[in-house]
Amino acid sequence: MDDVSDRLLEALSALESVAGEVTTDEAAARFDEPALQVFWRDWPRLGAWAGALWRRLDADLAVPSSSVSDPDIDEVGGEG
Repeated sequence: MDDVSDRLLEALSALESVAGEVTTDEAAARFDEPALQVFWRDWPRLGAWAGALWRRLDADLAVPSSSVSDPDIDEVGGEG
């Protein structure tokens, strides 16, 4: 896995951990003002990027898989 993939997985894990520790109401009340301001400033761009990636993956996964048509792979059995 390359560095960008590792960083994304780490960021998602950290965000999931925070989301598991506090509700949104608790976060709004407990996070300090700079953290809330950075979230408010950056989330629309990050949320749009994440949404676009999710839609792309969803569209890719919605396409049914196709069968392999390689005669070297399509073995139906061997001789006893």
